[in-house]
Amino acid sequence: MSSTTALPEGACVTARIPEQDAGPTRLGPVVVNPYRLAPLTAIIRDGGQRIGQARVRVLGRGEGGISIHYEVRDRSLWTHGGIPVFGLYPDHRNEVEVAYTLDGERVTERYYIYAPAVRLPVIAAQTGALPEVQPVKVHPSLKQRLYLFNHLLSEIPGNRPFKWNAQGGAAEWDSVGINWVSDTNGDVRWYLDIEQIHDSTRKDGLGASMGFQQTRDGHLVWGQGQRYYKHDLLGRTIWARTLPEKFADFSHEIRETAKGTYLLRVGTSDYLRTDGKRVRTIRDHVIEVDGNGDVVDYWDLSRILDPYRADLLHTLDRGVATLPDGVLKSESLAENERAEDAGLPFGDIPGVGAGRNWAHVNAIDHDPADDSIIVSARHQGVAKIGRDKQVKWLLADPQGWTAALRTKVLTPVNAAGETLHQRHDGSYPEDFDWSWTQHTAWLSGKGTLTVFDNGWGRRFAPTRLEGNYSRAVEYLIDEARGTVQQLWEYGKERGDAWYSPITSVVEYRADSDTQFIYSASVDFLTTARLVTPVLSEVAYGTQEVVQELRVASHQPGNVGYRALVVDLEKAF
Repeated sequence: MSSTTALPEGACVTARIPEQDAGPTRLGPVVVNPYRLAPLTAIIRDGGQRIGQARVRVLGRGEGGISIHYEVRDRSLWTHGGIPVFGLYPDHRNEVEVAYTLDGERVTERYYIYAPAVRLPVIAAQTGALPEVQPVKVHPSLKQRLYLFNHLLSEIPGNRPFKWNAQGGAAEWDSVGINWVSDTNGDVRWYLDIEQIHDSTRKDGLGASMGFQQTRDGHLVWGQGQRYYKHDLLGRTIWARTLPEKFADFSHEIRETAKGTYLLRVGTSDYLRTDGKRVRTIRDHVIEVDGNGDVVDYWDLSRILDPYRADLLHTLDRGVATLPDGVLKSESLAENERAEDAGLPFGDIPGVGAGRNWAHVNAIDHDPADDSIIVSARHQGVAKIGRDKQVKWLLADPQGWTAALRTKVLTPVNAAGETLHQRHDGSYPEDFDWSWTQHTAWLSGKGTLTVFDNGWGRRFAPTRLEGNYSRAVEYLIDEARGTVQQLWEYGKERGDAWYSPITSVVEYRADSDTQFIYSASVDFLTTARLVTPVLSEVAYGTQEVVQELRVASHQPGNVGYRALVVDLEKAF
């Protein structure tokens, strides 16, 4: 792998792979997968020279292939010791054009870089290494989109799980993360070599890689079990940290705040309940860490919300661990803990009380306007909580809350500000609805909140295998009045064909004025367990789908969690 001699910018030469003795080049050698984590990346070494103002174009493969192009800031050139190359096709001799300035001269060269085939654990054939992405509709203005998909593979043949002795906890919840980038043709242009960081036989290696976000500096953050990470798109480690000792069992969400801190969804490693029991708690804590990884604050949701509200839990799992028959839920947390059946197991099971999966927080956002957090608790609803640990509002059906928390439930209103009164069947006029077992509850930048309403357990109905729907929803919340107005919804009309009972995401994209939606677990409840997620971008405030991709999993148990748009302008 080498370059040709310098050419005028924009020119190229006949494709060939130079022999090893092809002669001197302006730059140094090409190193594929330089940081061992991203096999479809490379660095063209600068050969010890000071180059600048670089531009990269990875040419599309074949007729209709999509070329990836981006500018490279000088600091990236200096950091990597050369030109970073992102977006190579696997098992292909890629043509890569680079332009840069050297000694005052503008140089353009074309390189030929072979990237190896996708290599991931537990695959039977190369065609099944990753789910297949199929374009359905591609808008010309969005053709250059790159999407990062975060899937989880729960069935791990031959796995030897690590076990540890602890009362409760989610530490043994383990999945192989399947994480890759696709262009709008459906071609793989990047993937994470998960075997470099995942190992089910080690405490610090197990878990599910989840919560991928691209930070303001263009890098990726995510977490996995007892660790959380920040890497650039070439796989260079910025930090790889163990959770603070007081906490444990990361999954689902890590989110950067406007202050440069990070919010992580965790449990606790050692928690003293009011009844004297010491347990590991399950998906019910949020911590905030600074750039050094120091904990600057945390939210204990079992003391902020109501860990004994089981109304929705009963619809999701008949085996829910709850208060004994005949025992009425009290307004007092301490009384409820004392009333628990001593035989109720602790651990990662649906149930009430600290030490069980009563909340299942799956998303966090930060509101810089008042320095509050917004929490999506799948088994309860959406809550906004202040720095003082007081609930500002609840976006959830009013059923089952304590008297104090019921006053925080938002009142549904229409566009005229008129109250919408709940009917006997739990529905509301004018198509208003709460979100049910929702995923993601994020601020849109327009003063609104977007939520993916999964719809499992809608209006406390038992699980059913058909006749369901999910929605992407936008709400306008008036905190001063304590009201919520439903501005927009999408997906209801698509019914079972778009229904995702778990996971998924909706996020407003200002660059395209679209709602980006990944309905990530379509067909999850079918016996085949081969999910068929749908990625859609919908024109803001409308029902117009301007871009859509379908994803087909070839492995049972390979379930979509989220997806996001990759912004190369920030990355390099």
